[in-house]
Amino acid sequence: MERLSKDELRSKTVTELKDMLRGEGFNPAQLTGIEKADLVEKVFILCSNPVEEDLYPLPLYSNCMPQFVLRALFLGLLWMFILCYLCRFPLAPTLGSLFLLALGLALRNIKITKDKASKRRKRQ
Repeated sequence: MERLSKDELRSKTVTELKDMLRGEGFNPAQLTGIEKADLVEKVFILCSNPVEEDLYPLPLYSNCMPQFVLRALFLGLLWMFILCYLCRFPLAPTLGSLFLLALGLALRNIKITKDKASKRRKRQ
């Protein structure tokens, strides 16, 4: 969203201001009973402090759930192929190591999610 002055925002209609909010991903239908001056102030603050977008909101550098599932399946099958066929490990230790790997990645991702949430709280 481009940075506009308060005078430029005041010259816009309420519909245009709500369209700007919709373009940023907010639901303007929740803004009922608010005066135009307050709306201008909120849009001005939003323009001044744009929200930082997380490029990879999911683990494994994924940005959507299907991509995450495919990457997890690929890595699991690759892990099993390497240990079972190339290293000649039995299936039980291979599955155990795959479980430990998945557990470690899950704990790491929980820590990263908590860190992101605490950074967001500090900014607000």
